[in-house]
Parts: sequence; C-alpha cells; structure tokens
Amino acid sequence: MKNRRRGRRVHLPARMDATITYSDALRTVPGGLIGDISTNGMFMLTESVLDTNAYVTLRLNAEHYIGKPVYIQGLVVRSDDRGMAIQFTYANNEDISSLLSF
Repeated sequence: MKNRRRGRRVHLPARMDATITYSDALRTVPGGLIGDISTNGMFMLTESVLDTNAYVTLRLNAEHYIGKPVYIQGLVVRSDDRGMAIQFTYANNEDISSLLSF
C-alpha cells in the first residue's frame, strides 16, 4: 500500500495522552495515548474506537511540551484493534508546529 501522507509523522519522546471531549457517535471513548502525530492528523492508541467518519473534539494534554493543552477538531478516518487515525479538520497550526519540534 502506497503511503499517501503529506506531512511527516512524529513519535513524541514522552507519552502524551489525549481526551475526547466531544463525539457525534452514540458511544463514548474516553481517550488514549498519541501513537504519532503530523500536521494533518494523529493516531490515537485506545482500547475502544469510534466508527469511521465520526466527528470528534480532542484535548491533547501537552502541558509538559508547550505549557498548555491543545484543542483539535477532527474526523476518524481509520480504526483497527490498536486505535484510530484522526484527520484534523481544525487545529491551531502554531501549537501543532510546536509539538512537532520535539
């Protein structure tokens, strides 16, 4: 399968968790750990996943990295037994760039 990603994926040096603060799905997923992140999206490691095309709002607990949490809106584009890939529909580019510099 050809890699179609436009941005490079970064594995953060320390564990960072994310909390789903809103989902339009009928079930809740509390959150999980960030497996990797890029300018366009991220992979969240979690035991329970949402269906493809579920809309979410996330809180990345990035205080350890940039001194504040990062809020992101996104769309679940893929899920498997490890977690789910979330494409960003809205993210503060400055905050994401700061995270990717680590």
